[in-house]
Amino acid sequence: MTGFLGRFSRQFFAAATIACLLLALGICGWWLTVAQGRDGRFEPATSGLALVAAITGVYAERRAAARERRTQVRRALADELVKNTELLTGGGFAPLDRFAPKARVYPRLVQSATDAALVSGVFSEPGHAELVSLLHRWRDAVHDFNRRLDLTELRTYVSRVPAEELLAIDEAMHRPGGQLDRLRQLRDSIEEVLRA
Repeated sequence: MTGFLGRFSRQFFAAATIACLLLALGICGWWLTVAQGRDGRFEPATSGLALVAAITGVYAERRAAARERRTQVRRALADELVKNTELLTGGGFAPLDRFAPKARVYPRLVQSATDAALVSGVFSEPGHAELVSLLHRWRDAVHDFNRRLDLTELRTYVSRVPAEELLAIDEAMHRPGGQLDRLRQLRDSIEEVLRA
């Protein structure tokens, strides 16, 4: 309910501000047409120009603020992609030693900037549909991957798992078209869209 009231009050004040500015601009226009004398026309003209500047300034400020928020979110997403690239290509996901496989704890991929970008709505304007779609897919893939890692670790640490099973789990993760491969491809797609 608070979110609705907050959104309603912002919309109300924005609408009231624009309505007042437009009304004042209309009054200045009327004043300009009925003002008597040569010097009397400068005051409504300057007031009208000031109101036009205020209206366009409000609009420009909102656009600039939205652009700055998108830039900040893009930077956060880029930093998160760098971190996930380091995790995906680092030693934490290196193939197991075939002659001495051991159960291990895997690093988890991060997705906090992705969640924040989706929740914030900074990409809700037209033209960002592809990025939003990729971010949703990425968030779901990372969540699924991290959950599978939890289950794998639970399986391998709770009971004694034969070396063949550890190798089978590792091979499934590293096979072409496997989860690591799909995550890397999806990560690359997001990076391409962010760079565009």
